[in-house]
Amino acid sequence: MKYICMNCNKEYSPAPELIKCTCGSALWVKPTSSFSKNDLIGNEFTFLRYSNAFPIKKHDIQVSFNNPITPLTQAELSGVPILVKMDSLQPTGSFKDRGAVLVINYLKNHGINSIAEDSSGNGGSAYAGYAAKGKMECNIFVPAGTSLGKTTQTRLYGANCIEITGTREDVATAAMESTKTHGSYYVGHNWYPLFIEGVKSIAYEIWEQCGYKAPDNFVVPAGNGSLLAGAYLGFSELLKSGEIDKLPRLFGVQSEGVQPFVQVFNNTDIEITSLNTIAEGIKIQRSSRLKEIVEFVRGSKGCFISVSEQQIQLALKEMGSQGYFIEPTSATAFAGIAHLLKTGEINAKEVTVGVITGNGLKATNTIEHLINVLID
Repeated sequence: MKYICMNCNKEYSPAPELIKCTCGSALWVKPTSSFSKNDLIGNEFTFLRYSNAFPIKKHDIQVSFNNPITPLTQAELSGVPILVKMDSLQPTGSFKDRGAVLVINYLKNHGINSIAEDSSGNGGSAYAGYAAKGKMECNIFVPAGTSLGKTTQTRLYGANCIEITGTREDVATAAMESTKTHGSYYVGHNWYPLFIEGVKSIAYEIWEQCGYKAPDNFVVPAGNGSLLAGAYLGFSELLKSGEIDKLPRLFGVQSEGVQPFVQVFNNTDIEITSLNTIAEGIKIQRSSRLKEIVEFVRGSKGCFISVSEQQIQLALKEMGSQGYFIEPTSATAFAGIAHLLKTGEINAKEVTVGVITGNGLKATNTIEHLINVLID
């Protein structure tokens, strides 16, 4: 395994503390292979089924909850059938488990026993859960006001949960600075190269669940963009092996209040009148991998869009009426699908997958405040 900087092409040998290039850019695991049916572990029906695609091999992954292959179910938006990938059923309740499990095992194998992470909630909960399973000390830095469901979950796992007043970027800085005096290792899921490698598994699962085909469209909330990055890399490996004949179009959905990907993708300076949004998981003003992920999405012939708070609320209500209890951040994906259908960017004849990135139980306080509006 090698790390590479996509900005200056400098390569590195991995080390537990290594998260960024000397040029300041985020590092990636250097692609070395494709992925095909022959790489599947046939008698394995957990995430380890795809472990031949991971930089850490199956026998080195000792800390897990036998993470499941999450369901791909059917729903409707605007009368159009869609597919719903239920990553809310991951062990700690969000897609972040996919990345956290690889990072924790890598560090555990290197004798690391203390970590620090910054998170808007789900990433911290995921790291805290796997750290508890691996008997590691865990310090999670979150924005002040983070949903109680997420911080409670993190604390129950035994992690130290430190609330920071300021922007999401201020929280990341606090987590990084803490490692200088505390003796822990920074594992921010927005920076740590191995995290993205774990997220690739969502592409392999959807490929199998769609009958060894890629869907036409893949629609997700976009905060730091790790889900888009992982999906792009996973589907690219399938394309390289000839298992699929095209990439799905990738669509990242942001709130109107916080839309840096939309701005960069469209090369426009959109006036932001408020940074408030119920989609707290994507309230991020600058991704550490923004440039690369914009190019991934552009290369897939997809795009970034933004949706209003009202559209997010309507999607939350619509998904709830079909039995899906999702957090508001996840609802942005389905608000995005409704918008893309309305504009004709995608159509009813195409196979469209939306991802439930986090369980509604993580945001019950926010949903409770909205409930009277949602059920009218």
